[in-house]
Amino acid sequence: MIRPFQRLALARLHARRLPFHLTLALLLLPMVLGSGALFSWLAYRRSSAMLATASDQMVQGAAGELQGAIEQLLDERLVEGELLRLETFASLPAAARLERLQDLQQALVITPSLLAYFVGYADGGMVLVSRARGADGRQLPGLPAGADLVLETLTPASAGAPPRRLAQVFDAELRPLPLPASLPLLPAGFDPRLRPWYRLAQGGKGTVISPVTRLALSGRLGITLSRALPGGRGAVGAALDFDSLGAALERRRITPGTRLAIVNDRQLVLATDGMRGLPGGEAATPPPLSRLPVPALADLAPELLRPAGQGFRSRRVAGTNWRSGVLPLALQRSDRHLFLAVAVPESELLAGARRLQRDGLLTTLLWMGLLVPLVLEVARRLSLSLRTLAAEAAAIRRFEFGEEAPLRSLVREIDDLSLTLDGMRSTVRRFLQISGLLAAEDNVDRLLERLLAESIAAADAHAGALYLPLEQPPGGFSARLYTNAGAPADPALLPRLDGAALEQLLEHGRWEAAGASGPVGHRLALPLRDRGGVLQGLLLLWFAEAPEAGRMAFCQALSGSASVALETRELIAAQRRLFEAFIKLMADAIDAKSPYTGGHCARVPLLTKQLAEAACEAREGPFASFQLDEQQWEALHVAAWLHDCGKVTTPEYVVDKATKLETIHDRIHEVRMRFELLKAQAEIDHLRQGGGDRRALEALWNELDEEFAFVAACNLGGETMDPERIERLQQIARRRWRRTLDDRLGISQEELRRFQRQSAEPLPVWEPLLADRPHHLVERQERDRIAPDNPWGFRMDVPELLYNHGELHNLSVARGTLSAEERFKINEHMLQTIRMLTALPFPRHLAAVPEIAGGHHETMDGRGYPRRLTREQMSVPARMMAIADIFEALTAADRPYKSGKTLSQALAIMAAMVRDHHIDADLFTLFVQTGIPRRYGEAQLDPAQIDAYDEQALLASLGGS
Repeated sequence: MIRPFQRLALARLHARRLPFHLTLALLLLPMVLGSGALFSWLAYRRSSAMLATASDQMVQGAAGELQGAIEQLLDERLVEGELLRLETFASLPAAARLERLQDLQQALVITPSLLAYFVGYADGGMVLVSRARGADGRQLPGLPAGADLVLETLTPASAGAPPRRLAQVFDAELRPLPLPASLPLLPAGFDPRLRPWYRLAQGGKGTVISPVTRLALSGRLGITLSRALPGGRGAVGAALDFDSLGAALERRRITPGTRLAIVNDRQLVLATDGMRGLPGGEAATPPPLSRLPVPALADLAPELLRPAGQGFRSRRVAGTNWRSGVLPLALQRSDRHLFLAVAVPESELLAGARRLQRDGLLTTLLWMGLLVPLVLEVARRLSLSLRTLAAEAAAIRRFEFGEEAPLRSLVREIDDLSLTLDGMRSTVRRFLQISGLLAAEDNVDRLLERLLAESIAAADAHAGALYLPLEQPPGGFSARLYTNAGAPADPALLPRLDGAALEQLLEHGRWEAAGASGPVGHRLALPLRDRGGVLQGLLLLWFAEAPEAGRMAFCQALSGSASVALETRELIAAQRRLFEAFIKLMADAIDAKSPYTGGHCARVPLLTKQLAEAACEAREGPFASFQLDEQQWEALHVAAWLHDCGKVTTPEYVVDKATKLETIHDRIHEVRMRFELLKAQAEIDHLRQGGGDRRALEALWNELDEEFAFVAACNLGGETMDPERIERLQQIARRRWRRTLDDRLGISQEELRRFQRQSAEPLPVWEPLLADRPHHLVERQERDRIAPDNPWGFRMDVPELLYNHGELHNLSVARGTLSAEERFKINEHMLQTIRMLTALPFPRHLAAVPEIAGGHHETMDGRGYPRRLTREQMSVPARMMAIADIFEALTAADRPYKSGKTLSQALAIMAAMVRDHHIDADLFTLFVQTGIPRRYGEAQLDPAQIDAYDEQALLASLGGS
């Protein structure tokens, strides 16, 4: 792994790369320059010996004073102290930072060489406090008059909100000023975590000084001092603009014509006197001293390569005599190396000029003029082939694989390199083709066949065989054999791969079988193992000649990719099998929960699939363009099997409620015992009165028997409950029976809590024969209610009570056996279905499962439940589910409250539902026209239910629905 400092070093090396012909020329040109420099040095030594001592003393004294001033500007201890204070500023909340802004303003005053202080956070945010004036004291362009300080805050994107940037400008009294259009100062897309100062701070200890860089704030050269915040929260730092050093140099010139520059140990110019905007464009690397547009300073570049302490000497540069040299600047940290380059005109220094070595300089220039073109031409011819090969390598890097013939060269190394590149291009192209095949092919059989054929071609093998483990006993392997022409061969030509042969292959990569026929030659066995090391198969390749080491390595890499692809495909298939088994397990559990709904969850998917197939096969009408792709078929399949998964939460006694008084048991038995008690009490009263004529007693008994029979008949669900029957039920309920035992003994805590809603009466007590008592009311908890703004969009009228077990309340139910509360509990399974399915992390192609499964109780006019959707708000598969669910429920013969309808009866009811805008008319028409009811009936219904129906009359009855 490349470390950050290695990556930085590679980037710097990349920035200094030169073409081959220039490199070769630069190797020869120093020889010429050295010869000229030697001649110049001899002449210069004779002419400047008398001036050396005096000029050196003057320059050394002035340079020492300048050095002290520069070291004061670069006082790292002072900056480090301010960074420690900045750590406290970084820990403050945003609102409190403005109150501490004066501290940072004072810090900038204390450290005049710094341009700005800043804090970078680990989430990409940043706070920047910078000066409003440059090193020369002039206000930065674009800022309002009187500006002294700029505060900029960068807040990263979070929770779907875009990133925000806030810039503020203050005067010297920290009063806000109008915000100019040029702010913010930081460039768009700026991320402090990507800046060198941030990374260096995270990897270092204490205060870290960055390499010279082009500051993002000003676009000028400088360095940063930074240190990490505790706990990995980020880093604080300060930026030093080298223009401030340039201003210091300008103020401390030895003479008016003096030229000064601060240079690092890599000959890069950090600052000069009287200059702004050093050359170098937008690149982060400052210009080298040799390219500085001040000849007297540029001529000092070789001095940096010599040991320190060489002193000053005279030079003639660009027609002027200079006294120049390089002084080391000692800073507090031993790992920082800076130099002061000084060039003083001798005419100003000693009031006289000395002629420099013009003859040597002219000679050097003449030699350069003659030799540079010659050197460049020779180098260009030698590098032409290398440039061509570099272009081919770049094309391979861009994954551009042409069919060009390899470049041939008289230079052996270049010719070998060309042939190697051509082979690499062919190998990478083949490998990518096979990788694309492994990623794109879904069919396992086709994948194996193409994998074997492509592997043979890519490895340039004579033939190949793929051995795969047999899934069924007695074990062993099955084999597929292909030749290099891509044609399958007879697997019988291969010997059986038994245990001994398998061990030979895994250990030695070959095996020998006596008398085996088939392919001959050099064989290479490549085991295909998954990530756990389990053997998935074997890839055998035959070669006419023994493959070289490089081709064997390629084949091994190819087998690794094949192993991963096979394992991935198997994992995907296993996950699908597991998911399929899970949804069927859920459906089976729902059907097994009630003996009266068994098979419903399996029959609805069958009907839904038949209707969807009919819609896909339609070539005219409203479904002419309807189609489902493979993923949509899977979503429909899953939704159909899970459409009633919410029923796992519905109490069994509600689902299976066969009579009106049934809860966990049928309470008609309690009512019957009360009638028995009334009859017994009547007999006791008769005997107490002397036991005379029994006709009155028997008449009362007959009346009680008839009344119980009436109550028992009301207990059975029916289609209607006339008001007269309800009135008589109320009359019967007014009979009273005598209770002598405490009805609060031996009951659950929950039921006892409901009994305590009314005070206990002293025993014995006379009670109504039938009653709706307070303890019959089961309150609905807040969690069982539906909020108007619920996230699922449920819109259902929720009964006030969870259950009402009142005897008269239940016996008075008009249709069926369910009360309004129990009916809602049944319908609530749709809410639970949608909640359960939306909570599952379905993949993208199954995202429609909750909508399809949760809509089969909606109606076309928006009167259904649970969301009251209209036809336009429902998908076609959801409307199909509604038809399948209704038809299955009508024809099912396993319900406790009804018998299964015949085909004609069920279709007639559904036609009425179409007219009432309950189900989709187009889908019902398709359902009838394609004969789905009869096909389903023949496979799933009792023969007695399969009767004739007039299809045309049935569809005509739909009218304009």
